[in-house]
Amino acid sequence: MLRAEILTDIAAVRSIVPEWRALLARSANPQPVQTPLWLVTWWLEFGESDGRSLRFVTLRDGGTLVGVVPLAARRMLHRGVLPLRRLELLATGENEEDEICSDYVGAVLELGREVDVANALAKLLMEGALGGWDELHLTQMRDGDPLLAPLEAALARLRARPRVTASGLCPYVPLPRTWDEYTKALDGEQRYAVSRGMRELEKWAGRGNYELRRAETRADLEEGRRILHSLHAERWSTNGAGGVFASARFRRFHDEVMPRLFDGEDGGLDLMWLSVRNEPIACVYNIIYGNKVHFYQSGRKLEVPKAVKPGMAIHSLAIRRSIELGHSEYDFLNGASQYKRKLATATRSLVTLTATAPELRARAVDAARTLTETALAKARHLAGGLRRA
Repeated sequence: MLRAEILTDIAAVRSIVPEWRALLARSANPQPVQTPLWLVTWWLEFGESDGRSLRFVTLRDGGTLVGVVPLAARRMLHRGVLPLRRLELLATGENEEDEICSDYVGAVLELGREVDVANALAKLLMEGALGGWDELHLTQMRDGDPLLAPLEAALARLRARPRVTASGLCPYVPLPRTWDEYTKALDGEQRYAVSRGMRELEKWAGRGNYELRRAETRADLEEGRRILHSLHAERWSTNGAGGVFASARFRRFHDEVMPRLFDGEDGGLDLMWLSVRNEPIACVYNIIYGNKVHFYQSGRKLEVPKAVKPGMAIHSLAIRRSIELGHSEYDFLNGASQYKRKLATATRSLVTLTATAPELRARAVDAARTLTETALAKARHLAGGLRRA
């Protein structure tokens, strides 16, 4: 039996940070979005101010921490109408304009304790130890997350109606030993896109007139951030938007996280920009964690020759550099953009686990929501038919 404790104050969560980091080192597949840096910073920006209550579950065997499940409780309105009490993972559920997009978030478990943690969490849910709830909503989890299958089985035994659905696709590159091995793993169309991208860059810039720079000093970090914000806004200006950094909350979150990553706290920062004749034309914000590179954000200049693809070029250079440094993976995270498909050699899914509490109130809310969604789908179908007519 595991001993559970539910932390409802961020100061209590901070007090277990050293144990939490040690647990990450013993877990099967730790992620940068599961670290104290990412989740505590997220809570300080998006937690109580948005009406959430902290439900940070810790599970111990004797005195040893073997599992943390970072949850929050909140009341929300489904479609702005239907009241719903939801339990969800930290670093999820923000308003769309502020969304941090924490791909691969989830529980942190000691390898081999997955079933124990799943059973303990299901027991807490059914006993009401986490408070009243209608829906458990665990989203942006990696398909194959070690908690998914045992938690789904435990919830099913307790009549909580668990459902796992696909919610995203992450292209990535399992990095080989050499660049030649990487290009050989691409299909013909991909290989042509990569080689042409570099040829067009050299043709436009002139051999030796482009440079990939990386933030190596604090001054570089500030310069790189200015470039990232500027080129990201330029990229999204064609859609009449300012991009994600237009959100003050998104920007504040990363203004806190990026310098601490740069200092090596819970990972590393790989902020790079590609310049042609000393003018930046593309920038990438990558996070390094556990010898893997996670591509997080980017920006690119629009006023370049049509054949030049700054995004393809900077990612090609970043992948080559990652291979040379001996990293094991270059992960593009969620989104099947064309440039990701042309550079990646594999994909993995993101999934969402939802469950409905067995109480009558929760079942009634779930039934009402199903009726609402069905009615909306019929209305959209009817409107489409009328437009065609």
